[in-house]
Amino acid sequence: MQEINNNESPTAWLDFVRWIATIAVITIHVAAPYIYQYGSIPMLNWNFYNFIDSLTRFAVPFFVMLSGALLLNRKDSLKDFLLKRFSRVLIPFLFWTIVYSIYHFYKVNSNFSFEYIPFFVQSLKEGASYHFWYIYMLIGLYLAIPVLRVYVQNAETILIKYFLLLWLFFLLFSFFEIAINKDFSWTIYIGYIGYLILGYFIAFRLENINSYYVMSVFLVALLFTFLMTWQFPICKGVFNGKYYQYLSVNVVACSTSLFILIKKHFRMTQKSLSKLQFCNKYGFGVYFIHVLILDAMQFSGINGALVNPFAGIIMTVLLCYLLSLLIIRVLASNKLLAQIIN
Repeated sequence: MQEINNNESPTAWLDFVRWIATIAVITIHVAAPYIYQYGSIPMLNWNFYNFIDSLTRFAVPFFVMLSGALLLNRKDSLKDFLLKRFSRVLIPFLFWTIVYSIYHFYKVNSNFSFEYIPFFVQSLKEGASYHFWYIYMLIGLYLAIPVLRVYVQNAETILIKYFLLLWLFFLLFSFFEIAINKDFSWTIYIGYIGYLILGYFIAFRLENINSYYVMSVFLVALLFTFLMTWQFPICKGVFNGKYYQYLSVNVVACSTSLFILIKKHFRMTQKSLSKLQFCNKYGFGVYFIHVLILDAMQFSGINGALVNPFAGIIMTVLLCYLLSLLIIRVLASNKLLAQIIN
């Protein structure tokens, strides 16, 4: 069967980025509980979970870079952009906030009471589930995109490189807690906005770059994340996820190099791409619901330690993804529900 390439379908590689990022998020959430069991599970098992978590740290950076690649190149009006983006995000966000807040409320309260109302307000304020932090961050980025797109679309490539260089430079300062005069204004260079602009830059402005060099950066950054996360507890006695941070330079390097490699070397048949796009159609709903599915699976004894770490991770991630996709697909068959949940 004939393969398609980026020239025939310029956005096909971004469909793969979206799908693999979704799988990576689920994988992180399956592996993470065992990372915090440092010292209470065999070191070989712990380091397997450490490697899996290190390998999939690109998940959130991929989602943000994807937004930059897809949204910073558009020319719709401010009104159209805000209405379209926020209607697609806020409605599902509010729905799933209600779902998760009810779920967590009933875990500690057997009956409904008016105490749920302040509980819901608190959930809305702090996040109804641990993975909702991404939505709050995304909303902030959406507010900045109409301004950022004017900059990136009209800036010379050298100016975009200048911003990204400053972003990387100050991320280093922030990560290693290097003191700078308190009045020095640098906050714009240490947030997720850098990933937005980086996604646009790789998609539309990056010149040809040697794949072997990029692959080397990916492998070194991955190995660095794994080894430093392993060695840090040995020195301090307890687990510390410092090198897992999405804005750590090692995760930036790992995510950037993999994003470039996918763009350069993505190949897939049209039939496979169609299946991927079908899955991505329900990806937002899958992101919201997968934590509920993981909780239900954990209750049933299906988790990342089932049989052994390798089998447990694979089975749990695949089953969670497929169940999440199936449920969202069934619910979204109703047009009204489709707008609310996904």
